[in-house]
Amino acid sequence: MKKQQIFNSNMFWVAFAMLGFILLPSIALDYGIMESTSDEIFDAMGWSAPNLSWAWFGGLLFIPLISKIIAKQNEYRQGVFEFSVIVGIFLFVFISATIAKISLGYSIFVLVLALTALATNALAKMKIMQSDKFVIASLISIVLLIFFFIVYPTVAIFISMFYNGSEFVPTQALKIIQQPYVLRIITNSLSVAATIGVLATLFGLLFALYTTRIAKRSAFIGKIFSILPIVTPPFVVGLGVTLMLGRSGYVTEFLVEYLGFSSNWLYGFTGIVIAHTLALTPMSFMILEGALKSIHPSIEEASYTLRANRYQTFFGIIFPLLKPALANSFLVVAIQSLADFSTPLVLGGSFDVISSQIYFYIAGSQLDYASASTLGTLLLIFSLSIFVIQYLWIGNRSYVTVSGKSYRGDVQELPSTMRYFITFMLGFWVLFNVVLYGSIFYGSFTVNWGVDYTLTLKNYIMLFGQGLDDGAWPSLIQTVLFSAAAAPITAFFGLLIAYITVRRDFKGKKTLEFLTLLCFAVPGTVAGVSYILAFNDAPIYITGTGLIIILSMVMRNMPVGMRAAIAGLGQLDKSLDEASLSLKGSTFKTIIFVVLPLLKPALISALVTSFVRAMTTVSAIVFLVTADTRVATSYILNRVEDGEYGIAIAYGSILIVVMMAIILFFDWLVGDTRISRSKAKKMN
Repeated sequence: MKKQQIFNSNMFWVAFAMLGFILLPSIALDYGIMESTSDEIFDAMGWSAPNLSWAWFGGLLFIPLISKIIAKQNEYRQGVFEFSVIVGIFLFVFISATIAKISLGYSIFVLVLALTALATNALAKMKIMQSDKFVIASLISIVLLIFFFIVYPTVAIFISMFYNGSEFVPTQALKIIQQPYVLRIITNSLSVAATIGVLATLFGLLFALYTTRIAKRSAFIGKIFSILPIVTPPFVVGLGVTLMLGRSGYVTEFLVEYLGFSSNWLYGFTGIVIAHTLALTPMSFMILEGALKSIHPSIEEASYTLRANRYQTFFGIIFPLLKPALANSFLVVAIQSLADFSTPLVLGGSFDVISSQIYFYIAGSQLDYASASTLGTLLLIFSLSIFVIQYLWIGNRSYVTVSGKSYRGDVQELPSTMRYFITFMLGFWVLFNVVLYGSIFYGSFTVNWGVDYTLTLKNYIMLFGQGLDDGAWPSLIQTVLFSAAAAPITAFFGLLIAYITVRRDFKGKKTLEFLTLLCFAVPGTVAGVSYILAFNDAPIYITGTGLIIILSMVMRNMPVGMRAAIAGLGQLDKSLDEASLSLKGSTFKTIIFVVLPLLKPALISALVTSFVRAMTTVSAIVFLVTADTRVATSYILNRVEDGEYGIAIAYGSILIVVMMAIILFFDWLVGDTRISRSKAKKMN
């Protein structure tokens, strides 16, 4: 009880913030606290000289003072006054630091923690969220996270369009957009995204129909499809396509000799479409397979009893019910295609797209933030437009097919012609992928693909045979560390957001959900550029550090943890939470001891998926890495740019094998847990 009283005291949090002010720097250090000299640390301390940090921390003293003045008022009015002062202090710190160009130091993090705790106490007095302080603190933390690492970077990329260095040039964005090449790359990007969106969704639907309506013993193909896009970076698929169909590819040799093809036929629109369709179809498959499994068979049975044939049932019943999933598949695939610059880099040739042009503006010889941010804004507008069109198309229509009745029934067979066509397409797809991945692994052991096919271990020796400080080891170790740090944070905040949005009702709930899902709609390329623009200057200067890479991984993958937790919570009756709360268990204890154990399989899956996605991500973090914070995918991409395809393919092969092993191990672990529970249930 005494502990609760201490944490409820405003004076405790004011003292906590003051302790941070005394012990930690208020101004950011250029080389970090471990590598800075004692003089540099002293100069960064807020108390070392008169500066704004005195006003930032001094403002906290107004909170207990106001509490004492209005002590006779009711709790609600006390909370309103206190919360208003806290918001004022927060805005004053952020705005004044931005205007004065002060990079915020470690003590400001302590200040934000104290302000969060004080705001929690104030909102609890206002009876917000039934005065549940854990939920209030979680909600404030989520809002701050979304504001600083989604909204703020997105705003930064809009503002940067109108600045040439430090000079405000309002007509600059218009001049950039009016350049002839911009219309060309916009047309290229949209044509590629639309084509891949349709093709990947079509193939994803065919293969989802196979695993749910045709397959019996071969249903394991679905698991392989689910794993492939996660463990394979898109440009590694592009490299595999190059080995098969490029200038030196064995398929191209056949096409040139017997069918009169040009040796350069692959490069451009065709190559990007082939590689992206191969890489992104499994994503569409996962979305559509889940949707097909959720359609209740009794609806099909009802159609047949009304004498509809199998084609009428499929196109009149099943296909319309798949509209949300089809729209979602198109959205995800099109946005992923728009965002990926690495595949156009490998296979595009002279066929430029927006994402690759943004990459050249940032990583090329000419650093042009204005053009990069303008094109990034265009890319964001296109992605959000797809998002909005999908929402308007689906609207508020109902697609519910599962009622409270326990009858399940059996799924009906598809028309014979459709079954044969789907089986043929899947057979061709599997064969092509086997040859593709076989080419990747075989190519990693050759001296020079297309010239000398002699088997050698040279590529692997250059990567991993020169000690831990050279070759691929530094990037691999750092990638594992960054991903291992980001994955639990992703799963934790994903669970918090899911719990609050599913179990609680409050004003702004829809806005919170939209902003969280905005991570899906914001292309990775845009996210990377926006992070550079937002965090490369005061007040938050973290560019070049491991922290910005971890934050990027967390924000990009947070919807993964959120969706996994929402799916799991949908299966848990709300009465379990209510029973815990009625026994005087706090929300924190309810989550830890009731919700978390029941969601363990879903959260482990989210944790592993987040880890693997962080390991193989490229579009967002390639702009954020430096020589000291290089990651695996950026290392591979650099090898591709240098023409060292053998080394790039070898590293990609290692990533695929390691990631596949991790996923299969945890899949076995979760599956083993479920089997053990089932056995225990039977024994009881």
